[in-house]
Amino acid sequence: MANVSGQSAQVVSDQLTSVWNNFDDGSKSLEYYADVMTALGAATASSTDEIAEGLQKFSSISKTVGLSYEYAASALATVTATSRESADVVGTAFKTMFARIQGLKLGDTLEDGTTLNDYSAALAKVGVDIKDSNGELKQMDTILEDMAKVWTTLGNDEKMALAQKVAGVR
Repeated sequence: MANVSGQSAQVVSDQLTSVWNNFDDGSKSLEYYADVMTALGAATASSTDEIAEGLQKFSSISKTVGLSYEYAASALATVTATSRESADVVGTAFKTMFARIQGLKLGDTLEDGTTLNDYSAALAKVGVDIKDSNGELKQMDTILEDMAKVWTTLGNDEKMALAQKVAGVR
């Protein structure tokens, strides 16, 4: 991965350690994680290094909210490639968004007054249910997939309002 990304072995080691520590469930090899980042970097206008750097920002909370490695890496590559924002900015934005969701899951009221009921109601208005049939919060992969299905059907005002409710104003 260091050869492909042009980064030092120490930087790549730190990046892969972060990914390994937060996403490994014993079913994949370290090479798998490196291969996914390298393939996404080659297939998008992002890079292996950007993906790895961005993942370092939010990998620690990803597993907690039910975001798989594949979904996390793909989402990061898509947003950095599309927006051309830095991996630091995109990774921090994801971290903030997922921390908000984790806080809501734990019953917190967020700094902007948002509660889990507010959050759930905002998404329900556009047809996204964040709870499963048992009333438990769905995995983040599922919530994001459900949002993606309706996103293109929303007007710009709806997208902005929903994005602010989900991700906050920062």
